[in-house]
Amino acid sequence: MSGSMMDGFIDLSVVGIVEGKPEPEGTTALGLLQAAYRDVTQPLSVRMRAAIEAAPFESPKLSATAVLTFEDFATRLERAILRSDVRVLPEPE
Repeated sequence: MSGSMMDGFIDLSVVGIVEGKPEPEGTTALGLLQAAYRDVTQPLSVRMRAAIEAAPFESPKLSATAVLTFEDFATRLERAILRSDVRVLPEPE
């Protein structure tokens, strides 16, 4: 294996994380990955691996979902009203 990778994981000692040194309050895993790939003092392989791991959380995948129904809108609305147990007010006179 390379010096900065062990079994496909980032070697945190290379990234500059020292055991016992607390991270700033509110640091997330994504924030740690972003710090790793933005740190120009790190080897390119470490920065690339961190960028690859962070990418799905920074730019969500686009997808489309089709909702197929054979009912008209009025029927669906009526069922929704019945489910919500809302009383419909009478029309004003």
